[in-house]
Amino acid sequence: PSELQQLNRSGTHRPGDWLARALALSDRLHRLTNGAFDPTVQPLWRALAEGGDIARAQDLVGWERITLGPTVRLAQGQALTLNGMAQGFAADLVRDWLASRGFTRALIDMGETAALGGPYRLGLGDIGDATLSDTALAFSQPGALMVGGRPHILHPRGQAALWSSVAVEAGSAALADGLSTALVFLSRDHATALKAAEPDLRRIWLTDASGTISL
Repeated sequence: PSELQQLNRSGTHRPGDWLARALALSDRLHRLTNGAFDPTVQPLWRALAEGGDIARAQDLVGWERITLGPTVRLAQGQALTLNGMAQGFAADLVRDWLASRGFTRALIDMGETAALGGPYRLGLGDIGDATLSDTALAFSQPGALMVGGRPHILHPRGQAALWSSVAVEAGSAALADGLSTALVFLSRDHATALKAAEPDLRRIWLTDASGTISL
């Protein structure tokens, strides 16, 4: 089993470097997004997918109940999912590995995209195009997959998505991935404030029925 599976099964685990970094970034994303990014939605996701007790699963959600540190501890019954940032995290690891071995140009696609060198031009469907040079791009579309009759990207408190799709360009693919996940629930004003406050965040595209807003 993976380290994340071990943590979810036992409720306590001393994480290795990769998991520790992923959990630290998750904590940062949770704070940046006013709690919209919350990996503790895993029990809710499973309850929706498997026809379980949704009310009980909702009661288990809450990142603030986790103890982070050299040993990570979950509250009783909690479980984590890193699906909201894992593809970007993996893309960053591959890009860093290639750079450490002397590569200067590569485009890594792990479901989210990281560029080493550039420029690389990527099409984003109705949103338009993006050009990456040593940056990364992530794309989230809540309605692309349904689970238990709901869009697969879940807000920890049950809020509906405000945007039909979100794309984020950032220096880090993991950051772009996590923010694109959470931004589907956040207002334009919050997205604008995030962009102003976060130096690694380069560009945001927000799409709804009226069209695409580029920030």
